[in-house]
Amino acid sequence: MFDFVSKKSKISWKITILYAFMFMMLIFLINLSIYFFLSSFIDDNIKRSINNTTELVLSQFSGIGDPVNFFDTDLLQQISRSEENIFFRVLDKDGQVNAQSKYLEDMDIPISAKIEEFRSGSKMLTVKTIPMNNFVFSRGYLQVVRDITFEKNFLDFLIIVLTIAAGIGALISVFLGYFTTKKMLSPINKITETAREISSSDLGRRLEVSGPDDELKKLALTFNSMLDRLEKSFQRQKQFVSDASHELRTPISVIKGYVDLLDRWGKEREDVRDEAIEAIKKETVNMKQLMENLLLLARGDDSELKKEEKLFEFNSLIEEIIKEFELVEKEVKLKFIEEAKIEFYGDQNLFKQLLRIFLDNAIKFTSQMGKIEIKIDRVDSNNFYFSIADNGPGIPEEDLPFVFDRFYQADKSRTRKDNQGSGLGLAIAQQIVESYSGDIDVESETGKGTKFIIILPLNQKNKIND
Repeated sequence: MFDFVSKKSKISWKITILYAFMFMMLIFLINLSIYFFLSSFIDDNIKRSINNTTELVLSQFSGIGDPVNFFDTDLLQQISRSEENIFFRVLDKDGQVNAQSKYLEDMDIPISAKIEEFRSGSKMLTVKTIPMNNFVFSRGYLQVVRDITFEKNFLDFLIIVLTIAAGIGALISVFLGYFTTKKMLSPINKITETAREISSSDLGRRLEVSGPDDELKKLALTFNSMLDRLEKSFQRQKQFVSDASHELRTPISVIKGYVDLLDRWGKEREDVRDEAIEAIKKETVNMKQLMENLLLLARGDDSELKKEEKLFEFNSLIEEIIKEFELVEKEVKLKFIEEAKIEFYGDQNLFKQLLRIFLDNAIKFTSQMGKIEIKIDRVDSNNFYFSIADNGPGIPEEDLPFVFDRFYQADKSRTRKDNQGSGLGLAIAQQIVESYSGDIDVESETGKGTKFIIILPLNQKNKIND
């Protein structure tokens, strides 16, 4: 049966058949209990009736000289009539019939000291034989016989009724179970149908969620939540591809323009040739950096961000990056505030890139003789933070939620220098921080500057020194 169920493709049939089987087993046990209870109850009544009648008869024989002659008295006839299905037979010491009820004529009745059942034709009877050796003038046996045909027929009929009832109940349980299960599992069918109909161009569809707050409703809500995430993911991917194409279009157009220029004038004019070669080299470097950033983000999305981790001094790393920028950006003042010494276990190159992104971003949006402040301190024994604050024009409040989006540039709100950038830096920074279970927060006010705060957890290999 279980092999049959396991081969069924529909879960509704599996549940229906399993529950029908369990229901039939339950009905079988109940019917078996009913039958054995009633059978035991009827047997006890029969035995109690025979024993009570036997005691009554023997009490009447007490003190009588010849019980055989006493058998013909009205008393035993009254007992038979009152009990209706109780009869008597008296045997001599050799087992020959001396006297008996007319009902017992021509019956072959066994002699047994215990109550014993026997059949005579179509009738079922039970008998108890009592030795009469305690009487002075007589020796022999008294047999008390009871007709139990009605009781046995009742039990046989009961078996038939219980079997038919079990069969009907099983059929009803199959039909009701199937329709009930089908109705209960209808949300799953809706999920299946919706999943079949949904495509990348139609991710806005959702399941209608109603009914009791059960597991199926939770499944439907989870499915809708999954569709929400998928829709957002597809939208981000679509926007990402569109923005990447837009970013690549400009350098490719520039390169093509200078190639055409070389083709026309480059062979005759050296100044045109040198200008074109320099521009092509510059755009090639920009494209290479853009592609590397895209590859880094793609690896991060696929949880394949490669790391070469070791224990390093975070303070020293910040000082190293500051020196690099001070050599190039002499118009901006960089200030480093150390509130704690941090030894961090991680990929030093990734965090070097992270710091360069934030410093480069701060310098781009800081005016000449501006000021940038870098601070490092601990949050508690398990976390530390570093922050990069500038006194540039700031970011408008409506743009703050989008600063970490790929290719997002709030051009209208910030005065930028010559290098426009690709708009991927902060997205890459967020990817790196999240890969270490960290958090980034940004505080900004128009006209007063911007501050990025990066919080990172410390593990057992990290150290904090005040």
